[in-house]
Amino acid sequence: MKNNITLAEKIYGSIGYTAPLVVVIVALSASGLLDPYLAYVASLWVIFGLLGMSLDLVWGRGGVLSLGQTAFYGLGGYFGSVVAINFSHLTGNSLIWALPTGAICGALTAAVIGYFIFYARTGPLQTTILTYTFTILLWTLSQSFKITIGDAKIGGDNGMANIPGMILGFGKDAQQLEPNAMFATVVLISAVIYFATRKLMSGPFGRIVDCIRIDGEKTELLGYDIRKYQLQNFMVAGAIAGLAGALFAAWSNYLNPSIFSVQEALMVPIYVLVGGAGTLSGAFIGAVLIGGLSFWLGGGTIGGQTTLILGLVLIVLVVFLKNGILGALDNLWLRFLPDRNKVVNSIQPVTIDSAVVENILTDAEIAAGPPKTLETRNAVKAFGGVVPVNEVSLKFEPGLPHSVIGPNGAGKSSFLKVCVGMYPPDSGKVLLGGEVVSHSPIFECVSKGLGVKNQKPQVFGELSIFENLWTAAYSMTRDKEKANRIADQILTMLGMHEQGDVEASALSHGQQQWLDIGMVLCLTPRTILFDEPAAGMTNEETRELSRLVRILAKKTTVLVVEHDMEFVRTLEGMVTVLHQGAFFAKGDIGELRADDRVLDIYLGRRKHVQSI
Repeated sequence: MKNNITLAEKIYGSIGYTAPLVVVIVALSASGLLDPYLAYVASLWVIFGLLGMSLDLVWGRGGVLSLGQTAFYGLGGYFGSVVAINFSHLTGNSLIWALPTGAICGALTAAVIGYFIFYARTGPLQTTILTYTFTILLWTLSQSFKITIGDAKIGGDNGMANIPGMILGFGKDAQQLEPNAMFATVVLISAVIYFATRKLMSGPFGRIVDCIRIDGEKTELLGYDIRKYQLQNFMVAGAIAGLAGALFAAWSNYLNPSIFSVQEALMVPIYVLVGGAGTLSGAFIGAVLIGGLSFWLGGGTIGGQTTLILGLVLIVLVVFLKNGILGALDNLWLRFLPDRNKVVNSIQPVTIDSAVVENILTDAEIAAGPPKTLETRNAVKAFGGVVPVNEVSLKFEPGLPHSVIGPNGAGKSSFLKVCVGMYPPDSGKVLLGGEVVSHSPIFECVSKGLGVKNQKPQVFGELSIFENLWTAAYSMTRDKEKANRIADQILTMLGMHEQGDVEASALSHGQQQWLDIGMVLCLTPRTILFDEPAAGMTNEETRELSRLVRILAKKTTVLVVEHDMEFVRTLEGMVTVLHQGAFFAKGDIGELRADDRVLDIYLGRRKHVQSI
């Protein structure tokens, strides 16, 4: 799925709503001119496009392949029909009963399934299998499930009949829509849902969902409850699928267990792939194209070889247009646009302006309060027989930078992950500002003032430099304008103000390190943890990083996990040595360099190591 969102946004950036709106207007204008039978069939293609869009939300945008969309679709159809059969006679209009019921049913079912998927932290493969299994179970159960609810009768294999058609009028004399009017109604309803969904996904919610797809761990380290966002996105998709199911039931006036079939479930991803994953509108293109081909081939044009020809066409589209039809159009479009990433070469080396950083820290203290201490008390973390964190009790306070050093395998990174919440301690405590956070989720620790920079730069490559910083700032402010101001401040500090539109993936390793540090500062953290932040930086960049850390430590608790003794020396702070997961020594770098025991564990000499 790489770059799907970026590609779609580039091609539709300035005309994002215009092009689909034109298509809708043309479709509505042509609705009265279509052959009634074609209008009737084309209505189904649009409904399938709506179903496909629901999958695009969780797959193209969320990165989770769900094969359960037809489950929500079918349940929405059945429940919406039950309500419509029993209550539409009160109003005449059937859709005001069926569509909300279908949407609610789809959303609630998705909430239950999504809770088990996301809060159990299942992997992508397990998620696909679980949703597929749920669909198969519904297909099996629906074949024998029989019940009568008021005037509605579900008859197992016999399905459900007498479902009210699409009725827009009110009163006893309201009539079911003719095929052409039905087509216009389906297009209009789908358009409303599409534009509402696009607006949602163009805002902060969509940005966060994109970030979760790109790097879920980093998104949580920015203070977002990624499981909550994944569940909400899944529920929105479930609601759209359920509504599409209710619309399908009104279109067909009949439902049977085939709505849950394997064939139906596997067709939905094809709609998305053909049109372009992550584009939202691509699902409609895929559904209409496949439906139109089937209609044309099924008319005997190719001598009855409908399935064979359709299959070959789909294979060609999926294999050669890897980003779908919209992706192919985008690649063509990009050839005529200037490369915005060229200006990455004009980014100057970062030069820390102490006055700018001091102002940022002053604003941060006003917004988030004073620095917070970080403390561990007898913290233990074991993995089987390996104990990378063994009864470690340390306390870090503001004023001077704190460094944790040690040879490879000393437990430095594991200790940091225990402090962050990535590795909940098996025993002992972790305290942030005096509050126990030993088993708090990562995003809660971040919201309480913790900022974390891991060794490997973690940036959202598909987003611009400014968008990376804005996403971090928005986590704490939940205000677009405030996030803009904070992101601008940090962008200026990094010397990248003129290159804010450059994609993060175009940056060098060192530039990505600085961007990652900038994202941490956007969080206005009161305690900052750096895991080998100088890795991959030039000597000049390392010197500036050292200056930044020393300035930060004046008004923030700063802990640096490092193995580069020379870099630690430049920090002029307190140093703690870990060895074999346990506390070994503490002091300034000069004292530790003169300690034979410390030299022994770094050089591998046995004289003192054996006595540990």
